[in-house]
Order: sequence, then C-alpha cells, then structure tokens
Amino acid sequence: MSKQKKKSVLRENIEAIVIAFDIRLDDAGVPRLTTHGWERQTATSLWDAVAGFLPNGLRHVLCTDVARDGAMTGPNVDLYREAASRFPAIAWQASGGVRDVEDLRTLAASGAAAAISGRALLEGRMQREELEPFLRNA
Repeated sequence: MSKQKKKSVLRENIEAIVIAFDIRLDDAGVPRLTTHGWERQTATSLWDAVAGFLPNGLRHVLCTDVARDGAMTGPNVDLYREAASRFPAIAWQASGGVRDVEDLRTLAASGAAAAISGRALLEGRMQREELEPFLRNA
C-alpha cells in the first residue's frame, strides 16, 4: 500500500483509533511516558508525545496514571484537567484510581471524555443504576 493510500485510510478511520499512553509523574510533576511494563520512565513527556501525533489527526487518547492504577486512591484529576486544557480537541480517556461514581463525575467535570474503571467495578463499588448517565456511548 502506498504512503498516500495509508494516510487516506488513517484519516477515514481516525475516530476508531485510540492512542494509549502509560505515564508516571516525575519529581517535578511532569507526566512522563513509561515503558517495559511500567518499569522504565522515559524522558518523553505526555505533552510532547501527544503533540507529535496531532499532525496525523489524533482525536482520542487513553492515559493511564500507572501510580494510581488499581490503587483505589482516586484519579489524577489535575492531570486530566491539564490535558483537556492543553489539548481541547482530544477526547481524553482517564485511567487509574477510579473508586466510585463520584470519581466519574469529577473526571467528567475536569474535561475527561471517558474513564476506565476496573477494580471499582469488580469490587461492586458502583451499581448499574448509578452508571446509567455515563453509559451513553458504551
């Protein structure tokens, strides 16, 4: 497939593509990408990584704060608020730390378009009735 054809296919299907970044805050509070099963923190900031994909039509980003994933400590609302502020055209999917429906409300208010919740659902901390307002696109 030619390079031109690949770009055309990408643009046609851009709404179906989500780029996922795992991050950990460094000592200065900058979100840095992590690799190798969260073992290695890179020098690349989340902001630089996202900016690098914007020219290609990036629309959806799943961002996991690995320090909070599965910890039930609450999501990093400040991170997602800043992400939505820096890149308002991106539909941010927040991941890591969600404990309950109140966390989902807080994330929605921060500008996150969606959230991932695993452990809170598995432990029965959220009931289907409570989740109804958040399931419009599920």
